[in-house]
Amino acid sequence: MIKSMTGYGRHKEFIDGSDITVEVKSVNSRYLDCNIKLNRVYGVLEDKLKQLAAGYITRGKIDIYVFVEYMEGDKVELSLNREYLEGYLKALQTIKQDYGIEGDINLRLLAGKTDIFLARKADEDMAAVWQNVKTVAEKAFASFLVMRENEGSKLRGDLLARLETLEALREKLLELAPASVKEYNGKMVERVKTLLDGAPVDETRLITECAVYADKCDITEELVRLNSHFEQFREMLEESLPVGRKMDFLVQEMNREINTTGSKCCDSNMAKLVIEAKSEFEKIREQIQNIE
Repeated sequence: MIKSMTGYGRHKEFIDGSDITVEVKSVNSRYLDCNIKLNRVYGVLEDKLKQLAAGYITRGKIDIYVFVEYMEGDKVELSLNREYLEGYLKALQTIKQDYGIEGDINLRLLAGKTDIFLARKADEDMAAVWQNVKTVAEKAFASFLVMRENEGSKLRGDLLARLETLEALREKLLELAPASVKEYNGKMVERVKTLLDGAPVDETRLITECAVYADKCDITEELVRLNSHFEQFREMLEESLPVGRKMDFLVQEMNREINTTGSKCCDSNMAKLVIEAKSEFEKIREQIQNIE
């Protein structure tokens, strides 16, 4: 079953004295672009999260947010970032003196500046932390996949409906093609005779030219290839592996065939069918940009 590149998943769980929340969301992208947002203390987990994400998604721009809140105070050690604090106080004094701004520099003002504090997990066991984060992340990814599959199912339904429309248009073109060429050849013969104004006509040469023209206007080959592409497209809609890029290439090929068909058409009714088909192809092309 095809999957959409758009998805969202979230899971929150209390484990070993910590409240852990993981959010996962993704949007369209040509390649896999993974962005991790988590506390600097856990920067070492970034690569592990990227590897975990690669097991769930192969294409798309994915953002992963990890929040860890300690519910037990003895697990956190706070210290002053003295270098930052001294620079901050010096900057405030400069502002007061240079710009004549009144006001006190007090504890309340400083307490609101969280960057002056350094938080460190006491005796942090990163292996244990990773196992806890991974447990929550896997559940977030599970709900993320459900949404992507649901979106993919809707896309599949829309694409199948458009494919059926294109197949019907192809059948109409196939029905009109022989009569269209025959009618145009008849008009060509009459026009040549009119232009010659009673002069002898080389019937053999005229028939040969009409046959050559009929061969140039024959769209059977294009319609046969289109039918083959339609069958491949239908098969792709049933695959479980990522098929977005293959679909994109196949739709380009289908569009090329219908363009060639349009250049060979010599009938206004067929031209209308070609325009309608090209419109459907464009809608399909837009839709598959969201398929993994």
